[in-house]
Amino acid sequence: MGGLVEEIQRDALDPQTSISMLLRKVKLAAVKLQLPAVDDWVSNELQGYATNPVPSYRQIKGTPKAFNPFQGWIPIILEGEQMDFISTANNGQPIAAIEDLVQNRDANIFQQRLSADLIIALNKGADVELGEMANFIPRGSLVAIIDQVRTLILDWAIELEKSGIKGEGMTFKNEEKIAAQANPAINIGSVQTLVGVVGSHNHVRDIVGGNMDVTQIRDLAQQLRLSHDPLVTAGADGPALASAVDGLIIEAEKADPDPKILRGLLTDARSALAGAAGNLLASGAITLIGTLMGG
Repeated sequence: MGGLVEEIQRDALDPQTSISMLLRKVKLAAVKLQLPAVDDWVSNELQGYATNPVPSYRQIKGTPKAFNPFQGWIPIILEGEQMDFISTANNGQPIAAIEDLVQNRDANIFQQRLSADLIIALNKGADVELGEMANFIPRGSLVAIIDQVRTLILDWAIELEKSGIKGEGMTFKNEEKIAAQANPAINIGSVQTLVGVVGSHNHVRDIVGGNMDVTQIRDLAQQLRLSHDPLVTAGADGPALASAVDGLIIEAEKADPDPKILRGLLTDARSALAGAAGNLLASGAITLIGTLMGG
């Protein structure tokens, strides 16, 4: 009968085995071998790092942008260390949340909102203050986190086997437990390198999908409501615009907005604005609606 360590190795090599399931087996082995450092690391990966510092492999780079209600997402341009600081996205989400994002093969870019304090700091001295900013994260960066965790688990299980620690079924002999606790490479070494302190200014912010951003839609609708009269004067269809805008705001405020309804209402709003296409506000809104709808 094979032991738990060999089972972990086998699962680590199997891309069909989820990292969440693999980590639970590592946790079981760590608890039985009385390796608290490994157990803590697994708990952080499964539950999220919350206020704990994230490991270096969860420190990823994004493209920082700010949301302009009539221009859409525009790049944030800074120099040197400032740019490096705001483009760093420290992700502390549970590994299962990252796996779920990556499973959506239609999404290649994800968003991680910048913290409120950072947005306030970036708005200081600006001609126009923008309330929403985010790092745009490529899908490959999230795949790399998952792949790194899988590799670290495999390395750890190989080190156990090299030290003569295999287990039998779900149990370990006393001498195996003693060997595991006495070997720094197992108890602290490779695992200790996973929890080094990196920047934490943004690590509690979740990364989310980048398609049909409800916050953008709500902001656009609110801006259109405020600009209703000037847009009608410029040629927009007032009743149709008001109806579409009200519908967008109502749907966007729901706990689970329906993308099909949002798309239909955006189409109605764009049609209502067509008569005012020569107006700067209307043109910007039409362009943004196209972006939100993916073309």
